Amino acid sequence: MHQYIIRFFILLGLFFSSLASAVTSTESPANSRVFAYAEANFPSLFTGAGTAGQYQQYLYRYYPASGNYLGINAVGDIFVLGPYSNDALTAVGSVTDYVSAITDWEATQRPITDERMFAYEEANLPGVFNGTGTEGQYQQYHYRYYPANGNYLGIDPSGDIFILGPYTGNVLTAVGNVADYRSAILAWEAQPSLRLDYPGFTVWLDCSRRGATKFQYVAQHDIGSAPRYDSFFLDPHVPADCQQTSASTYGMNYDRGHLVPANHLDMSDEAIKATNTMTNILPQAANMNRGAWLQTEEIIECYRDIDELLVIGGVIWGNNPADDYFVQSHAVKTPDAFWKVIIRGTGQDEQAIAWIVPNSQEATRDRLDQYLVTVDELEHITGEVIPVADYAKHDKPSQSWIIPLGCDKS
Repeated sequence: MHQYIIRFFILLGLFFSSLASAVTSTESPANSRVFAYAEANFPSLFTGAGTAGQYQQYLYRYYPASGNYLGINAVGDIFVLGPYSNDALTAVGSVTDYVSAITDWEATQRPITDERMFAYEEANLPGVFNGTGTEGQYQQYHYRYYPANGNYLGIDPSGDIFILGPYTGNVLTAVGNVADYRSAILAWEAQPSLRLDYPGFTVWLDCSRRGATKFQYVAQHDIGSAPRYDSFFLDPHVPADCQQTSASTYGMNYDRGHLVPANHLDMSDEAIKATNTMTNILPQAANMNRGAWLQTEEIIECYRDIDELLVIGGVIWGNNPADDYFVQSHAVKTPDAFWKVIIRGTGQDEQAIAWIVPNSQEATRDRLDQYLVTVDELEHITGEVIPVADYAKHDKPSQSWIIPLGCDKS
């Protein structure tokens, strides 16, 4: 077997010292993650505890139980040597080929916390666990109580799940263990986005980004004047892994920018408060948030007194690490742009206006018209399908809708 080791090193300089230095252009898994994935998913090839070794700048693992070696060279190419490959040094791909598979596998290994369990049940069984649950501890049970249904959902230290309330005839009833729900929870969390229905609006959340991808609401006639809520907060019903880690201010001349503004839901204290949930908040350049983006909100505020408006918007995340100032403080990157569509009227009278607003300090109020696009263009860029008549998808007004004189924007 010793000859295989010599052959391994002399022929191809196999194995690696640091994957970070080997593959700098991608977010590749570290060495230990690659080995762990291989051992867990191919136990017949890489059996038991591998023996780690180092030769000059290269690292490797040898698995005596199967007689196979696993290694990666300095550019991230993966090789196998041993009985599996008929003792021929065989390339099996590159580290970058396995990034998604490793990431997905690791997601299945994360513990299913009580918070993730609560969030899953609330989203999938709203008839049993509806509204805002009150969290508490009673004896060995970590629970949430849902006044709207009168039910309790509890989890004990061993992961056993219990329901108590009208749903179970007020009898404490075991409904399985957290482990029984692992696959269902992972499948739910792996959806392209989680749909979060708040009072008066909906947000779609991308767990991998810890931020929203899309929002939607109907702006109706202004009949309220509920005051704006001052505090910002995380959503206790969303898994911690799916949202930002802090509700504090961003700084760096970025605002806690609303996707759905409080002023459009001022008929309800509950709805206004919900708009300050951090799932509805992302870093927005201060001039943009108070400039072009605010101008779109004022247009909606004025035109909702003329027509009921369907408002759909979203986030273009992009890939600009230069402005990702808040990854450490909030675990969220800074979007490159935001988009919004306003739809009014029905049938032949249906109209739509759309913007893609860069998340830039240059996106001031007087530049809003520069960001006008057709709905058709927006669909092509974002991949969204906007529910508006085809004839209206190709029209782009020469300027943004003019705010009527005398409009009350409060």
